[in-house]
Amino acid sequence: MTSVLVKLRHRLRPNRRAECDTRGSERNRRAALTGATATVARFVQISTSLITVPLTLRYLGNERFGLWMTISSVLAMAAFADFGVGNGVLNTVAKACGRDDMEGVRKAVSSGFAVLSSIATLLMVGFIAVYRFVNWADFFRVESPQARAEAGPALAVFAVCFALNISLDVVQRVQLGLQQGYRYGLWQLCGSVTGFAGVILGIWLHVSLPALVLAVAGAPILATALNAVHFFGFVRPDLRPDRRFVSHSVISQIARLGGLFFVLQVVVAISYSADNFIIARILGAVNVPEYSIPQRMFAVVATMSSMLVAPFWPAYGEALSRGDVGWVKRTLRNSLLIVLGGSSFASLCILALSHRLLSWWVGARVHPPFMLLVGLSVWTIIGCCGDALAMFLNGCEIIRFQVVVASIFGLGCVVTKVMLVHRFGVASVPWATILAYSLLSAVPSAFYVPVLLKRMSAKPPALTNIMV
Repeated sequence: MTSVLVKLRHRLRPNRRAECDTRGSERNRRAALTGATATVARFVQISTSLITVPLTLRYLGNERFGLWMTISSVLAMAAFADFGVGNGVLNTVAKACGRDDMEGVRKAVSSGFAVLSSIATLLMVGFIAVYRFVNWADFFRVESPQARAEAGPALAVFAVCFALNISLDVVQRVQLGLQQGYRYGLWQLCGSVTGFAGVILGIWLHVSLPALVLAVAGAPILATALNAVHFFGFVRPDLRPDRRFVSHSVISQIARLGGLFFVLQVVVAISYSADNFIIARILGAVNVPEYSIPQRMFAVVATMSSMLVAPFWPAYGEALSRGDVGWVKRTLRNSLLIVLGGSSFASLCILALSHRLLSWWVGARVHPPFMLLVGLSVWTIIGCCGDALAMFLNGCEIIRFQVVVASIFGLGCVVTKVMLVHRFGVASVPWATILAYSLLSAVPSAFYVPVLLKRMSAKPPALTNIMV
């Protein structure tokens, strides 16, 4: 009897291996397609922004353009406004997909939509409650009659778009969780082009500032809404949000996971966003451009790298739910090697051409030290590799470890920057980040990740079915 079972196991093993290889190839294909689409969409978004900024500056004038930029800067809060719920939905969908649990996917979609809609409603109600009691012209400190008249309405238009974006974000998270993020990327591309056309048309028709805000902020919302109608109406009507599938246990799971993601996002944002403030407080605001302008130049590499590795986040979660640990190990190793090679090449190219690029971009107004440029180049490479590792940890739902490590790193990073900037000036900022990251983040991860992979390998593989 034992020999029969052994023979049967050996017969089935090649089939399982072939099936895992097929699924692994499909994951890689979807990740590559999503990454390429997201990169193109991001490139178009940046390009249209570069074109519209001088056009709108000339059309609106300095004060109204500054008002528009100030209101639009609130968009940076979009990553925090959902309190991490969107990421919780993404992980829940990816895990349920890996188990072929369509009931679980439906519950995650409907429950996530209910929570995100509730958050959007509460934020909108809060804005309406305070809107009439605030003099927005004085709040934004604008002086011209036209700018004072447009300040409140422009902010109101943006607030409505902001709230709608939170509610509709569920379609993006579901598509990413199902490893179909390329769908959202294509619609995002359409939204950027539509917004660009709206701005050009608005300038030609001499519309007001609120109308321009609607064109810029409303076009992506329209694209997302059409994406939701197409996806839930025609592609996957079985996943359409339905009150019957709203589950309190799933809401609790999403909220708990989302809360950890929210804390992680805040800690990371503070760690990486304090540079300009530290420089301004210690050396004076006049020294900020010397750091911030070349930093933005190198940030292009990090942005493109992030677009390419982000699709592996749900793929890791789906693969682990199926027990395909071999694919997870191979993908983590290959992604780190590819990111290391690609970011090193791109960063070194920018370093070699940095002075020419800066001269073309901003003229002779900024002269960053060479050691600052070298530090930014090295940190860009390290940061890209860290981002690739973070996608693996996110897919594994190893969030508490990241929160603890990121919190310690964030505190150590700020303290190190303050100490070094006092002594060595602006050039020390990226080197302080490198030092703090190496000791407080890279070293703990180097010990933790191998143990995690070994523990995964020790678990029995999950039953496999077809990929959704």
